[in-house]
Amino acid sequence: MKKTLLIFFLGVLSSLILAQTKTELKTTELQKPISEYIAKNFNGYTIVKSFKVDAKGVITFDICISKDKNHEKLFFDKDGKFLRKESCTNECCQDSLKK
Repeated sequence: MKKTLLIFFLGVLSSLILAQTKTELKTTELQKPISEYIAKNFNGYTIVKSFKVDAKGVITFDICISKDKNHEKLFFDKDGKFLRKESCTNECCQDSLKK
């Protein structure tokens, strides 16, 4: 029973992982509404990492920003509309894009 449950759980988990792609973007590739929102509402913060996420055709953008010891992760929809903010750790915001 435990083995069957574990196999089922791993199958579900792998299908969730495979159903999402996450592509790192340059700051210059962000939509104008996203850049403007950050500039207006997070003055002094630096965009450290930006990602375009495609989860089964639903496009969102995850943006890691930081200022001093404050690290935030911002989420936007496909049109650049702000969805929510989460506090995150420094690991979220490390290693800026190298392209």
